[in-house]
Amino acid sequence: MCALTVALIAQDGLKTNVHLVLVPTTVTDKKGNLIDGLHEDDFVVTDDGVRQKVHMDTSDTVLAPVSLVVLVQSSGISEPALARIRLVGAMIQPVVIGQRGQAAVIAYDTDVRTYQEFTSDAGKIRAAFENIVAHTIKRAKLIDAAIEGMKMLETRPENYRRIMIVMGESRDRGSRHKLAEAVEMAQRAGVVIYSLTYSAQGEAWSSSSENDPSMPGDADYIGAIGELARLGKANDADAFAKATGGRHLSFLKLGSLEAAVSRTGEEIHSQYLLSFAPLETKNAGLHHIEVHVAKVPDAVVRARPGYWPEK
Repeated sequence: MCALTVALIAQDGLKTNVHLVLVPTTVTDKKGNLIDGLHEDDFVVTDDGVRQKVHMDTSDTVLAPVSLVVLVQSSGISEPALARIRLVGAMIQPVVIGQRGQAAVIAYDTDVRTYQEFTSDAGKIRAAFENIVAHTIKRAKLIDAAIEGMKMLETRPENYRRIMIVMGESRDRGSRHKLAEAVEMAQRAGVVIYSLTYSAQGEAWSSSSENDPSMPGDADYIGAIGELARLGKANDADAFAKATGGRHLSFLKLGSLEAAVSRTGEEIHSQYLLSFAPLETKNAGLHHIEVHVAKVPDAVVRARPGYWPEK
């Protein structure tokens, strides 16, 4: 459930391990402007409808560092966009992961290839982007690549925020794994996914509501995604972003891609890092999380919509 295990001193003087559910939360107004200055008491967090006692990490020195996996579509059909994507590798370290973070780079087409293991070296990250080459024309195994990236993120320390950025088309082309499987894995690992995509229609980068559509059955979104996938109508980029508390932005030209990367980095470093110790429950399945800001009723809040308890 992407929980941080901490040792607390009980009343009898003995230490006890407590699992904390991490809930990175982005708060904006209706125009998309980030809202800062909120405090712990401003947030209402519920777990399956039950309000939780929330802690907010406010210290810049202990704020959880970022572990990032970037997925880049490398099929031949994406070559025009890939030429732009190669140029933004230099932005990843200063804009997205920061000095204390680490990033890995994966490319996907008919195969899934790791171009760079986790590193904090900006030069290695930039070189990995520049070295990505296009292979098969149309195959793009986005879901298989996402699962490979999540396996890498699961190895990161518990106190790291686990982020994935997808740069490619909105839909999968030929993966062996299913969308619902990948979504559940992301939820279990606590991975937040940001999708930066291009479209055949050439839509420019936008933060409008159409890039963050609601999905049917939010409280049971895994079932909803599975149903959409069976109908062949699933937009995988939207599904990943919606189901993990991330965001889906589209780009056309280099400037709009740079803007999307910058916006993603800004959001990651402006998040409120909330956490709570879940109460005992008989629900061994998916728990539904809701986050509200009591004093700003019109605020737009994005956070992970659920978690799976420890097995």
